[in-house]
Amino acid sequence: MFQTFETTADPSQGPKRLARLRAALAEQALDGAFVPRADAHQGEYVANADARLAWLTGFTGSAGFCLALSDIAGVFIDGRYRNQVRNQVDIDAFTPVHWPETKPGPWLKDHLPDGGRIGFDPWLHTTGEIEAIEKDLTGTGIELTPVSNPVDDLWDDRPAPPQGPIWAHPDRYAGMTHAEKRERCAGALRAAGEKAAVLTLSDSIAWLLN
Repeated sequence: MFQTFETTADPSQGPKRLARLRAALAEQALDGAFVPRADAHQGEYVANADARLAWLTGFTGSAGFCLALSDIAGVFIDGRYRNQVRNQVDIDAFTPVHWPETKPGPWLKDHLPDGGRIGFDPWLHTTGEIEAIEKDLTGTGIELTPVSNPVDDLWDDRPAPPQGPIWAHPDRYAGMTHAEKRERCAGALRAAGEKAAVLTLSDSIAWLLN
């Protein structure tokens, strides 16, 4: 994959987009929503059509998420991005949150002491991730609710999904044919006593099929 380091962040758009998101959440009786960096494949690289976190906040780092509530919008970033986030988002609208030191469950408990409903797009989170947060929220009255993606409904000029051609990488560069790779993976599964493996990360699928 060819990677560039050009930034398209625009902090000036964040406050009005956040206001539109909050209005949309209120119409659905939601007290907040997750806006993750991840796409449906949970990979580090996302297509422009899946860059929801950047669209909402302006932050373009490779990891992080926003928890947008009615009175605060936390942008959770790890140690790599604590300077970058302050240059890319409007600090008056978004609050940087040090993550993983601060986890979403405890943060939600602090900011929703009376409970509430938090929307999330189930395509953009792993089951384990949601279960871990729900465990932290036990007894709080805070409910994670699967919803249609609220950002997609607001993103008027959202780019189209990638439609470029797909071709096989030459074997001389890949090192093995895709048949050899598949047989190697099958051997590892048999050795582990497993019958199948589910691959969701597009990078892994691309490697396997050259």
